[in-house]
Amino acid sequence: MFRRALLFLSIIYSLQYCNGQTEAPEKNRMMGIDAVHDNNVKIDKDTIITRNLKLEKRSRGPKSDSNKNVDEKEPDWSYASFPKEISEHVEKFKKNMSECLKEVQSSDKRPVKRLSPKMESPVHGECLIACVLKRNGVIIHGKVNKDNLIALVSKFYSKDTRLMKKLEKNLDRCIEM
Repeated sequence: MFRRALLFLSIIYSLQYCNGQTEAPEKNRMMGIDAVHDNNVKIDKDTIITRNLKLEKRSRGPKSDSNKNVDEKEPDWSYASFPKEISEHVEKFKKNMSECLKEVQSSDKRPVKRLSPKMESPVHGECLIACVLKRNGVIIHGKVNKDNLIALVSKFYSKDTRLMKKLEKNLDRCIEM
């Protein structure tokens, strides 16, 4: 008898509690245990959560635009960014690269592997590199010429003495004389 009365009272209490709650969450909001979240709020790297647990967008400098994606900007492929003292070497290297590209494309008939999900390479990279090194005198009769390699690298990195010293020091490990 006591159990029935207790069960009856608990049912009445729960019905009164449920009737007192008239607010229902909106359909476009998710409910968690202690929180209600908007589905419309986009959280990305520029989102800041304040002390009051409000979401705000962070500005990145005076000309910032949070909707603009930096990755969508095309890279600069021009040769204008090279210093004038090495521009002559860059032009020669570019000419050799173009000629090697034509040569390798016409002679190498292997199927080309994809470099990335978006782009296919027009040639196999190792053949192109070998062709450029042969044209610059770095590879002679199938062997790497240390002096010519250092001369080629120094055309582009002569100001970086640390790199050049490191190259000269460690080159003997990789090359048979």
